[in-house]
Amino acid sequence: MARPTQIRPTCNLKVNVSASTLLSEIQSLLSENRGVEGRIVENHVYLKLPEKELHYWSPEFRVTITEEENGTSVRGLAGPNGKVWATFMVFYGLAIMLLIFGGSLGISEWLLGMESVWLWSIPTSVVLYLFIIIAAKYGQRLGSDQLARLRNFLDEAIEKTTSKIQTVS
Repeated sequence: MARPTQIRPTCNLKVNVSASTLLSEIQSLLSENRGVEGRIVENHVYLKLPEKELHYWSPEFRVTITEEENGTSVRGLAGPNGKVWATFMVFYGLAIMLLIFGGSLGISEWLLGMESVWLWSIPTSVVLYLFIIIAAKYGQRLGSDQLARLRNFLDEAIEKTTSKIQTVS
C-alpha cells in the first residue's frame, strides 16, 4: 500500500459494481459494528477505529467512490487525524521557511564577506526535515496494524458487493 517515500499511503481500485451498491454495503457493514467506525457523506467514506483503540498515531482512512464509464473508482487516502497532520504541516512550513529565508540571508552575508550565523539555518532545516520524515515513518509503523484493519474493512465491503452481483447474475 505505501511506498518507502510516501508520507500518506493511498490505494486506487477499479470495481465492476455501482457506486451506490458499494456505498450501501459499506453502510451495512458499519452498522454491524465490526470494530471499525465511520460515516458516509455523499460519495466519501471516512473510516476510523473506535475511540477506545485510538492512540496519537492512529490512522484515518478517507475513501472516495466515483461512478465511471467502465466501473467504479475507489480511491483511498490514509493519514493521521487532522490535528497530527496539521502539526506536521506546521513543522514542514517552518523547515522550508528556515531554509529559504535563513539560507538566503546567510548566503547573502557570506557573499558580502561578512560572518553569518544564518548559514547554520541550511543544515538545521535539513536536519529538521529529516526528523519530520523519521517521525512520520515511526508513526506509520505504529499505526500500520490499525491501517491494515481499515483497509481490510474496505476490501471486505468490495468483496461482499462483487460476490452479491455475481450471485445475482
